[in-house]
Amino acid sequence: MDQRLKLCLIAVAVSLGLYACGGGSGSSSTPSTSVAVTPTSIPTAVPTPTPAPSGGAYAQGTVTGFGSVIVDGNTLDDSNASFKVEQDPSVISTGTSNDIKLGMKVESDQGSDDKIKTLTALPEVYGKITELQAGVGFKLAGQTIRVSSDAAAPTVFEGASVLADLLVGDVVEVHGSRDGANVIVATRIERKDPSSALMVRVVGIVSQLDNTAKTLLVGGLKIDFTNAKLRPDGVVLENGQLMAAWSDQAISAASVMNAKALKVRKPQAGDGLKMQIGGLIAGLDSKTLSFKLGEVMVDASKSKFESGAVTDLANGKPVRVGGVWQTDKLVAANVKFVKDSVDAKVELNGVVTDFVSLASFKVRGVLVDASAATFDGGAADNLANGVLVKVQGSVANGTVLAKTLRIDTPPPVTTAPNASQTASVGIRTITGEVKDLDAKTGKFTLIGIKLTLQINDKTEYGMQGSDVAASKTDFANGSKVVVRGEILADVLIVKEVKLPAKIAPPIKLAGVLSGVTATQFKLNGVIVLWGTTTPIDGGALDSVVNGVAVEVTALKSGDKISAQKIEIKGRVTIANVLEIKGPISDLVSASDFKVAGQKVNASKAEIKSGKTANVGNGRLVTVKGTLTNGILIATQISFED
Repeated sequence: MDQRLKLCLIAVAVSLGLYACGGGSGSSSTPSTSVAVTPTSIPTAVPTPTPAPSGGAYAQGTVTGFGSVIVDGNTLDDSNASFKVEQDPSVISTGTSNDIKLGMKVESDQGSDDKIKTLTALPEVYGKITELQAGVGFKLAGQTIRVSSDAAAPTVFEGASVLADLLVGDVVEVHGSRDGANVIVATRIERKDPSSALMVRVVGIVSQLDNTAKTLLVGGLKIDFTNAKLRPDGVVLENGQLMAAWSDQAISAASVMNAKALKVRKPQAGDGLKMQIGGLIAGLDSKTLSFKLGEVMVDASKSKFESGAVTDLANGKPVRVGGVWQTDKLVAANVKFVKDSVDAKVELNGVVTDFVSLASFKVRGVLVDASAATFDGGAADNLANGVLVKVQGSVANGTVLAKTLRIDTPPPVTTAPNASQTASVGIRTITGEVKDLDAKTGKFTLIGIKLTLQINDKTEYGMQGSDVAASKTDFANGSKVVVRGEILADVLIVKEVKLPAKIAPPIKLAGVLSGVTATQFKLNGVIVLWGTTTPIDGGALDSVVNGVAVEVTALKSGDKISAQKIEIKGRVTIANVLEIKGPISDLVSASDFKVAGQKVNASKAEIKSGKTANVGNGRLVTVKGTLTNGILIATQISFED
């Protein structure tokens, strides 16, 4: 890989394309219309580019799933990745896998083993909404944002269910690409906590540059860069450049942004670098069959076309392009048109968390509604926190509507690796109704699960949703249980059984509020009832507003969920102090495992609601601690399931 690109990707928190240390999505600020393409000849040959240099590849596009991370339908291994989110483009920022969300624009720098080294999220614009355009979009920091009505590339919402939930003054983070008219077509809109630190960020094309007055225009926003840090060092500003501007001051009444940092983005890549880019076509030249995706120039003159033909090329069309970098452009080997709901398919692989009902749970932090799903490998009754699943479906208003859901149990292992070692394929959590229990051997099955399970003298028993102990005598055919165990050969040896509580345990929900009224709000896709007598920690009644992150303890009675306590989750004010919630994975020891993709060392942590021996893959935990050299050094770990 070209050394400049390598240094750029390490030094910059995030870029949206191959930039001189940065990225974004943009097009000419001059409106343009779709161009009919009538080439003199239709190319059929695939280019024979310079061989890709050893050292990896590059991808830029939209997050369409997790398992590891899926960008524009391509699964990339993020097991060893470092994560970044660019805000101020002049400084390095760090993050965790929890910061990478559905619908985000991202870029990845991959090593020779094809594993992601750095994955960076790239907001297009961040700040307060200044104008609403009913049913279409809104304006923010002088930019026009449009909600996508294209079923092949829908807008993902978080902190709001639909466009109508947003209000003037709401703080939002927007990801997307600019069309030929310089409108940002959003792939993701996230309403932020209204108490978030003041920040304005805009990525776009420079116009009306005045180096004497130190001003320029991006969309409808005038930017004063008198006091801005310019990156990369020594850069010369020019009209037509793609750049990111950032400030920690509000835009003035005269619609001027006093920038604290500017970063010019332009491709810097070595010849032969493999690339996969997604976005909206802009600046199409019908004679040369070249166009731009963001700031990346694409030569499609020798490309193959999928889900369309060369004559379908037009400004504003969403495409995914694969090829290699040569000199100053991406030479496309294939161009795929994104044109129907099949292309919008979302895939999630991971364990279930935050389970409330079949219509409301999370996988890899993404809200899922499986009420209309077809099940494989188990039944709807087998879903619970900690169950490993694969979900495929489509996204609507920030929720994945599952079309199929597969409950994953490990394949049988029939032989041991060697004579002295028993084969094991890891800890699994499974839920269901007990049947065919053999009192002598302890073997049984669960309805809907094609797997033999076995209890023994070392199996521990407890009640679901609490630390209350239970007895083996409570375990019988017909019991609806959650079991955790390890596959040995072709049998799951049960280490822990959770039996139904005699009184329904409280439900815990964590997320961002929307649809708040005096009597109810929406959280994780479900309606929660509350009122003036509901206890509130970390705030007051007026703290319960749209966009605020909360954790709610609630009770479920029939179809009604009533809040018993609301905890306002304040912003982190001490550098590197983190709190994350998610399933444990990649467990080596108490000092080496992951939670929601973040590496954790809990060797000196205070254990709450459990004990060190309970630490196992699939367990849902909340971890608090300090991020040091990319590892979360836990001070406290609490079991949530």
